Amino acid sequence: MFGWFLALGITSLVFFLAYIIFSIRNYKYRFKENYDIRNHFPYEFNYESKFTDNILGNICLTLSLLFSLALYAMVPTYKNNNGMLFVVLITGIILTISVCLINFVPLKLLKSHLVCSVILFVSAFMTPASIGLTALKEYQDFKEVTSLVMMIVALTFALFCFVLVMNPRLSLKIKMITATNEKGEEIYVRPKYIVYAFSEWIMTFILMVSNILLIFLLMVL
Repeated sequence: MFGWFLALGITSLVFFLAYIIFSIRNYKYRFKENYDIRNHFPYEFNYESKFTDNILGNICLTLSLLFSLALYAMVPTYKNNNGMLFVVLITGIILTISVCLINFVPLKLLKSHLVCSVILFVSAFMTPASIGLTALKEYQDFKEVTSLVMMIVALTFALFCFVLVMNPRLSLKIKMITATNEKGEEIYVRPKYIVYAFSEWIMTFILMVSNILLIFLLMVL
């Protein structure tokens, strides 16, 4: 049974990396500029476009998220009396769905995008936190050092997400920078960092981190 979890986790990660690579290449081809996760939002891979305009990237993202959903959906089949696993199941599924939404709900739909990003931020915190608490319960029951280590690692990621959300610079008030182009004309360019966009990307990566943490957790249980 563990082999299925491992296969789902690895496959989800591989397709996720392919989604990043294909989407960045497609973005550069379509918009004639480089994509930088530090100052671009995830939805910009599909900015003012159809699903098919970034067909390879979107297919890889879809497959990655489907395998991620399957990974969490299979948690009840893992025979263990630790009830916290069901919290991991719920938060993991919500996080996976929110990653999908944040890639397709544009910022021009401000309220919808804000709702999606809030769900993303909360679930990105809750998923590793619930994994850590599951490991804590296992440590309390069996006093195994591996469970304690697993708890510390998972809760460290959860704490990182919490600190990120508490960042006072986490705002959609983006101040553009004035620059001069080759014709001597004054133009506006993105700042090197857009905290909100970069935070959305970090929370998206937390899904893959959580998938890996879940696999290691199941090894410990």
